[in-house]
Parts: sequence; structure tokens; C-alpha cells
Amino acid sequence: MEFYEETVADTLKRIGALNEMAVPLKTYRTRVDGLRFQLVENWCLCKWCQMFSPECGNFAHWQSELKACIDNLKLLQIKSGTDKKKLLKRMLVDDYDYDETSMIILILDGKFETEHISDAQRKIVADEFANSIHGLIEVISTGTFNTKSYIQNTFAIK
Repeated sequence: MEFYEETVADTLKRIGALNEMAVPLKTYRTRVDGLRFQLVENWCLCKWCQMFSPECGNFAHWQSELKACIDNLKLLQIKSGTDKKKLLKRMLVDDYDYDETSMIILILDGKFETEHISDAQRKIVADEFANSIHGLIEVISTGTFNTKSYIQNTFAIK
């Protein structure tokens, strides 16, 4: 009988913890807005490393920054029951044009200039991001994809 009571108590604690991780829709949208440029920059820096400089000393750092961005959005639930995938598609694709290379280039320009990354490489990486935005939305919006696995698979990390 004690075992059963402890299990129920543990379950209730977990449910409480999940409810604490749920935020109002407005708060989640604000979180997406606050992380959207960092999400693009870190994803693109990881892709640049994979494609052009796999031995770059910052590759691991940018991977961890990207993981933090993804998890920051992934681990929050929306209280209203709003479909996170639809919301992210509406925000990142419909509103912010993250599926368009030209928009990604605009976001990358400052950081990639600081990192001395050529215009030709910027365009290639921006194309990659624009073509991968739906996969990124998928990993953020569903619990079935592990962030670490997504990063390893996307950037061919062994």
C-alpha cells in the first residue's frame, strides 16, 4: 500500500512540475520573439562549421548554444492548448519568412561578418536553413525528437 501511495504522490509532483512549465500563449510568443535571431545564428553557425570548417574551435560552443535555444522553446508548454507546431509555423514561416534565403542572409550578416565568413558561404548556409526550417519547427514542437539527436543528425556529428 505504501508503494502505491508514493507512486501517486510522485505522479502528482510530476504533473505539478509540467503545469509549472506551461505558460500563457502571449508569454510563449514573446519567448519565440526573444530567441528567434539567436536560433537562426546558432543553427547557421553550426551548419557553416559542418560544411566549411569542421575543426572550428567554436563548433561545440555553437552546438550547445543551439541546444539551449531549442530546449528553451521545446520544454515549455502553452497553457491554452495552442498547437505549438502551428504557432511556430505561423510565426517563423508566415510572419518572419524564415523559409526565404534572403531573410536569413539579413539575419546572418552581422554575425557572419564578425566571424569573417564569405558572402558565398553565407548564401549556401542561408539556403540550408531556409530549406530546414520545417524540421527545426518539428523538433521544437514535438516531444518525440531529442534535441541532441537532432543536432547530431543535422550537422553530421559523430
